[in-house]
Amino acid sequence: MLKFIHLDTPIRINKKSASGVDADGFPIEVWLDIIDEDILCEWKNWKSKSGAEIYEANAIQAKEIALLRLWHIVGVDAACRITRIEDNAIFEILNVDDVNNRHQQLEIQIKRYVQG
Repeated sequence: MLKFIHLDTPIRINKKSASGVDADGFPIEVWLDIIDEDILCEWKNWKSKSGAEIYEANAIQAKEIALLRLWHIVGVDAACRITRIEDNAIFEILNVDDVNNRHQQLEIQIKRYVQG
């Protein structure tokens, strides 16, 4: 069964197109947008339901964990990353679920690491 989603958070979905080193020898990565416009999604911050989940989040040094719901977009996978438009925060994709394999909606689990 498909769920009604509230599209209220603008994001960008990026895929790595190249990597290498710059003239000074520092690593660089080039990320390109899958779609050349903002994508609206439903953003649900992850709320811990048990103490074990808190320890798991701390173990992976996750700062923010969230679940995104949006309309299906071809090419979105775990190799992509999410950029939240409001603060340019970058999130790693943990899992992409094509809801009921109908190619209509996606649920994407994401996390953001603590810098350090």
